[in-house]
Amino acid sequence: MAALGRAFVLVLVIAFLAGAWQARHPPRGGSAPFRTAAVQRAGDGGAAPELVSVRTARGAGYDRVLFTFRGGTPGYRVGYVDAVRDEAGRPLALRGGADLAVAFAPAQAHGPDGSPTFRGGTVSTDYPGLRQVRFAGDFEGRVTFGVGVAGRGGFRVTELTGPDRVAVDVRP
Repeated sequence: MAALGRAFVLVLVIAFLAGAWQARHPPRGGSAPFRTAAVQRAGDGGAAPELVSVRTARGAGYDRVLFTFRGGTPGYRVGYVDAVRDEAGRPLALRGGADLAVAFAPAQAHGPDGSPTFRGGTVSTDYPGLRQVRFAGDFEGRVTFGVGVAGRGGFRVTELTGPDRVAVDVRP
């Protein structure tokens, strides 16, 4: 009986340590957890990657916004806000019941001559969770988007390579 008790305690300690490790070192692959709290990662301080495309897709149990970059993956911050604001501070109207603000820094959405590096502005969908993606600005090394979603369900952010991409998945 004492051996069984020790084995049980050992399993609990291992489970606790594994949870503590994952909380301090979240995965950078496709297995990031869905959450409602803001997610952020600092940029590496190098040259600002260029945004080259924004696409939407449906996955098994989630809807996705995929931001593709040239020149690396920028830092980012993704979180629910009362209102997404454009670079002039004006609220951005979005379809859906909740707004996600997505900001990349350092990043740019224009080339050396000032021309846009991606096509788009507003993408509206009929997906269960994802309702709309709107470009909010490209100013002083920061590229921002508003994402209108059905409600404040969980979301996750995943970094992908080959090419460099940041995926924001939302649950309906």
